[in-house]
Order: sequence, then structure tokens, then C-alpha cells
Amino acid sequence: MALQKEIWIADIQENLYQGNEFITKSIDDSEYIAFKLVHLPQSGAGSLISINRSSLPATIIPRVDADMTYQVNEFSVDPTLITNIDILQVSYDKRMSVLRDNLLNLQDAVGSTTLYSWAPSATASRIVQTTGASMSNVLAPSATGSRKAITLADIGKARSILDNDNVPQTGRVLVIPADMYNAQLLAIDDVIIAYSFGTLGAAAPIPSGVVKQIFGFDIYIRPNVLVYDNAAPINALKTLNSYGKPASPASTDMVGALAYHPNFVSRALGDIKAFANEDKAEYYGSLFSALIMHGAKYRRLDQKGICSIVQAVA
Repeated sequence: MALQKEIWIADIQENLYQGNEFITKSIDDSEYIAFKLVHLPQSGAGSLISINRSSLPATIIPRVDADMTYQVNEFSVDPTLITNIDILQVSYDKRMSVLRDNLLNLQDAVGSTTLYSWAPSATASRIVQTTGASMSNVLAPSATGSRKAITLADIGKARSILDNDNVPQTGRVLVIPADMYNAQLLAIDDVIIAYSFGTLGAAAPIPSGVVKQIFGFDIYIRPNVLVYDNAAPINALKTLNSYGKPASPASTDMVGALAYHPNFVSRALGDIKAFANEDKAEYYGSLFSALIMHGAKYRRLDQKGICSIVQAVA
């Protein structure tokens, strides 16, 4: 039976953010995609205020605006071959299994790329370093040794940064690595007590993706969030390779969590395509693959409305 591309495309679109629900907590720029770019106009400095103006005419000052753009990336999965013998001998629908595996890989790559596109980099004022006890239970993929654990005070510092940015108090998001949440944050006595009595926020329904709420942040967990280089000061975000994983992993890497307000980050979803070359004679089977166009970026050149909580060397 031929692949129903329309059904598969709709399935990708409907489930793309499953497990990455935090992505929906952003401004959708999809309608503004033009030639793989999204333009975000940046307002220039506002006019000065004068109280009891004593001289006229007033000085006329033009407002100089800037233009910030971000790219919509092409995420494509390698074609998968399903041979005729697979179809005849395998008891389950291998074709649909392969396509759903491809969707999971797309979800992971889009989620990681979105986080890295939103995260501050090379801006020390946007980084909160952890201050807890020395621990080795939360490390970046290739990291060794110990790092300082996350504390409530660290989350409070992130909140203070957003407060000083004049960010709305409601709707704030903290995306935190699962190990950091489970092994460190949930081990804090005050968190255990507060969660027990619901004073830090009750659990939300699972479809929302929100685990709990702390200091006004809706908490989302994910296996991997951010990785930073350890160069002092720790504010250099690792680059991602073509698979959406941190490039050049090092034993000194630092794990990070991302705090932001949805009004200060953007996403854009473009084309979604499913490809099928069925019954290829030279392959004795069929080829399947998929592609989506997706981009993301913080909305302010000064990076207001976002900050990262990054491990410090123990």
C-alpha cells in the first residue's frame, strides 16, 4: 500500500513539539518566513523626556531602528531502506515504525536547536553560575569530575535578572536537564517540603509538559538542555553539529538550564515534507525520509528576557 504522505505530514506537524512543549511557549513567527529568513525589527532608543522644558524648539532626534534576522534550518532524516524481504517476513508494519522513529529524531533535533538558539552566549550578565555542593551526579555527555549543584538561590538569581528586565511575572519558563532536576533540585529539603504541601506550585496535567512551578517559573524537564564551554567567564555556548548534538565535547563542559519569558523568544515552522520512493528495482525495496523547516531565536539583540543557569567548577 502506498504511503499516505498527507497523513504522515499531518502527524509530524501535530506531534513535532511532543516532549518539547516548552517550544510552544514562544512567539510564533511562522507567517513571516521569507527565503529561509525571519526578520525581527529592533526599535531604536526612545526620545528623551524633559520636565518643565525651558527652551524651544525642542531638539529633533531621529529614531534609528535595527533589523535582526534568524535562519530557518532544514532538518532532514537520512533515507531508510525497507526491503521486500522485510515486508514479507517482519510481523509488524516496519514502514510506520521507521517513520515514527524518524519523527522522534526530528523532535529531538528541533528541541535542542531551539534551546541553543534561544540561549544567551558570550554575555556574562545573562549567566547565573551554580553555587551548591560539589557533586558528580550531573555531567555533560563527555564531562568528568565534579560540578556545583543547582540551588534555589540560583533560580532566585535568574528570577532577579528577568525582574530587572521588566519581564512579566506570569508565564516564565525554566527548562532544566532531567538529571539536574531529579538528582539535585528534588534533593533540596525546602523543595521536598514545598512540593509535598504544594506551596511551590501544584503539578499540571501531563499534556502541558509542565512538571512543577518554582519562583514563578513553569518547570519543563528534558534529557539534555544546554552545554557551555568552561572558559572563564563561563558564557560560551557550545556549537551544535549537524545532528543537533554539542560539537567538540570536552571533559570540562558544563551543563546549563534555560530561563526565559515567552514574549522574548521566537519560533518559526516552515515546510514539512515526507518522501517515498517505493519499489525501487535497484534496491529491491522502498526508500522513505522526511524533512521539516524550523527556526528559532531570542527576540532582543540585548538578550533581555532570557538567562541561563550554568554549572560552576566545584
